[in-house]
Amino acid sequence: MENFFSSVRSERLYEKIVVQIRKLIQEGRLKPGDRLPGERELAESLGCSRTSLREAFRVLESEGLVISKPGGGRFIQHVDQNMAVEYRFNPVDMIEKSSVVYFLEARETLEPRIAELAAERGTPEQVQKIEKALLKMEEQLKNPDEKIDGDSSFHIAVAECTQNFVFVSMLETNLNMIRQVRRKTLVSQDRYKASLEEHRLIYEAIKNKDVQKAKEMTIFHLKNLKENVLQNNPDLKEK
Repeated sequence: MENFFSSVRSERLYEKIVVQIRKLIQEGRLKPGDRLPGERELAESLGCSRTSLREAFRVLESEGLVISKPGGGRFIQHVDQNMAVEYRFNPVDMIEKSSVVYFLEARETLEPRIAELAAERGTPEQVQKIEKALLKMEEQLKNPDEKIDGDSSFHIAVAECTQNFVFVSMLETNLNMIRQVRRKTLVSQDRYKASLEEHRLIYEAIKNKDVQKAKEMTIFHLKNLKENVLQNNPDLKEK
């Protein structure tokens, strides 16, 4: 099979791998039924770790673009035209960096209320999911390339505690749209440790059913997040 793949920089991780494979499918260079190279070979072609590659495959398989056959490898699945158009015009790939302030502003409005409802309604099982996301963030402290994903998992787990799928969907969209710009923030170990502590306080407030503290700590966290984004991206201006 011809090698269509080009090396990706390590900071791009699995999302950039996903984008590259989507593009190859859209262009017809990867066709339904094509068998993808093995993990080791493909990781070498992409210049990434096998861990990042597996994460990319999880996304592609969930989207129905790739199928894994036990003992047989991974294959490209049939993609209809509507799906191809959807990925070609994916807003995540097209978002302008300057838009991130608007998305942060939306989070400042949305997430404090989400935190309140999470503290009121979260089941023990859902709160445990927040704890697992927090533990994942702690494990990722030494891996800057993966921090954003743990952070997003935490906030989505909080939203799920509201028992309101609309909040979950809105937050998922928001986090997905700003992920590429946020990857350029939280690079400081000191800032990440501070952010981790903020997340821990939010978790504890929700676990203890402290509605007011959950709201206050979320406001505090998002305020610090916006300041960090603006500091690390001087070309952005607060609206």
